[in-house]
Amino acid sequence: MPLGALAIAGIGAGGTGLGLRMKGQYEAGKAAEAEAQTAATWREYNAKLDEREAVETREAAGFEERRHRKAGERLKSRQRVQLGKAGILPTGSASEVLEETATELEIDALMIRRGGQVGARALTSQAQLTRMAGRSALLRGKAKRRAGLVGAFGTGLSGASQLTFAATDI
Repeated sequence: MPLGALAIAGIGAGGTGLGLRMKGQYEAGKAAEAEAQTAATWREYNAKLDEREAVETREAAGFEERRHRKAGERLKSRQRVQLGKAGILPTGSASEVLEETATELEIDALMIRRGGQVGARALTSQAQLTRMAGRSALLRGKAKRRAGLVGAFGTGLSGASQLTFAATDI
């Protein structure tokens, strides 16, 4: 094979290699974007789970509060019946016992409600943070795709320049 044909074959191989490098950079950027999309989709799924759990936490606390209030009403009724059976009028210290019981039951019910609200708020906040992380992943993926495209373009220009110089030496 004459030297000119070998040089032309080398330039052709260089051009092919250049094209493959460009394609690789471009595909790496696309893959990074697809990976980020998958991560964002999973984060959205997890955010929805957190939101559902927040609703369930609120509902469970509401149910527990209602159950506690009903049990409290039964307790107060039993106290009144016991006082009546003992012949004690609900005045003075007996009245204070009934009031104290009612106050403690109300405080407990409010604490149950508050616990549900705090738990639900924490889950809602977690859902928001998870969503933001998903959006951030999407932005990073798009940036990586653009970087891959720019890198492929830069590789193409650099390689074309090198091939041009190689061709002028023939």
